[in-house]
Amino acid sequence: MEPAEIYPSAPAPHDQIGMLRWVIARLREHCPWTSQLTHADLTEYLVEEAYEVLEEIEAGSLDEGLRKEMGDLLFQVALHSQLAQERGSFDLDGVAAAITAKLVRRSPHVFSADGHLQVDSAATVEQVEAAWTRIKAEEKAAENGVAGTETTQHAAITPGAAEGTETRLAGVVGSLPAHLPALAKAAKVIDRLGRQSDEHLPNTGATTLAAADEAELGELLFAVVRAARANGQDPERALRSHLNRMT
Repeated sequence: MEPAEIYPSAPAPHDQIGMLRWVIARLREHCPWTSQLTHADLTEYLVEEAYEVLEEIEAGSLDEGLRKEMGDLLFQVALHSQLAQERGSFDLDGVAAAITAKLVRRSPHVFSADGHLQVDSAATVEQVEAAWTRIKAEEKAAENGVAGTETTQHAAITPGAAEGTETRLAGVVGSLPAHLPALAKAAKVIDRLGRQSDEHLPNTGATTLAAADEAELGELLFAVVRAARANGQDPERALRSHLNRMT
C-alpha cells in the first residue's frame, strides 16, 4: 500500500520531495526526538553526512551506495528548511530558488540575465571561472554596500594593487568556511590567490621535513599544499587515501 493511501493528506507517491517534506513535518509534530532538534543540534550530522557522501564517491560506490548517502544529506537540508519554515523564515522551495537564481546569475555563458537559455559555445573554462569569481565578488560587495565592485575584486587578486599581500590573503582566508579542514582550506586559498600566478602567495622557504616549532610546521605544510595544487593534486584527499591504506 502506498503512503498516500495510508495517509490521505500525504502527497501523491510520485512527488518524492513533497513526501519527504510531509514526513519531516510529521516527525517534527509527533517524534519526541526530532521535535526537539535545533539548527545547532544538527551541525554534527550535517558534517557527518557530507563526509559519508564523499566516502562513497572515493570508494567508487556511485550507484546505490551514493543514492542512499545523498538521501541522508538531503534529509539534513530538508530538516533545516523545516525548522526555518516553522519560525516563519524560509522553506525548502526557498532554498531551491536561492541556488537556482545564483546558478543563473553566475553562468552568463549559459543563461541571459532574465534566465533564458543563451549559450556562448565559445566560452572557455578559464573564462567561466573568471566570470564566476567576478560575479561572486560583485554580489558580496553589493551585500556589504561596497561601491566599485569590479575595481575592488581586481585589487583583491592583482599583483601590485593598493592592498598588500597580507591584506589580500586575509580577505581570501576570511571568505572561506571557518570549519573547513585545514588542508582543504589551504588548497582553496592557494587556488583563489594563485590560480593564474603565485606572485600573490606568501613565500615559504621550508625545504626539509624538520620544523623547529609549530609556526615553522605550518609554513612547511602550506608549502606542501602549494606544491600539490601546482601539480593538480588534492592534499586533503591524498592524506585521507593514505590513512585508509593504513587501516
